[in-house]
Parts: sequence; C-alpha cells; structure tokens
Amino acid sequence: MKEIKIFVTVAILLTVVWVFTQNATPVELKLMGAVYSNIPLYFVILGSVILGILFGFSVTIGQNIKLRQGLKLIDREREKLQGEVDKRRQAVLEKDEDVEPNN
Repeated sequence: MKEIKIFVTVAILLTVVWVFTQNATPVELKLMGAVYSNIPLYFVILGSVILGILFGFSVTIGQNIKLRQGLKLIDREREKLQGEVDKRRQAVLEKDEDVEPNN
C-alpha cells in the first residue's frame, strides 16, 4: 500500500512538472486595473488552483461549523429526552414494586 501511495505521488508530481514546462510562456496579467507583465503562465495556473482550493476549503469549514452546531442541539435534546425516559422508567419500576403481592 505504501508503494502505491509513493507511485501515485511521484506520478502527480511528474505531471505537474510536465504541465509547468509546457506552459512557461510569459503572459500579461490584468487584475483589478493593475497590469503585470512577463508572468509565466504556469504561475497563473498555480495561483488559480491555490485560490480555488482555499475557496473550497473556506466553504467546507463554514458547512462543518453549521453541522457541528446542529449536532450539539440534537445531542442536548437527546440527553433531555433520555432523562425523561429514565424518570418514567424509574416511576414505573417503583410503582411495580408497590403493587407486587407479598407471598
């Protein structure tokens, strides 16, 4: 299993290096009114990928926080209901003990 992970990692790295060497052409980048000249295309691609990952990660974190809050509410409700069930069980057991005929 370890060898497969190493093989996949090396394959991905070689693919990334190959893509970067194929896209080393300098380009002009215009961002919010600013112009950046002679930036390698692979740098623009890498920056876009990193920004996409960060955006996706931030969305995922927001969803996880909401889910955890919901789970806390559900857990509190479950504990409350479990307490009620335990009280009723105890009341039934005590009632049964009082009603039992003495032989």
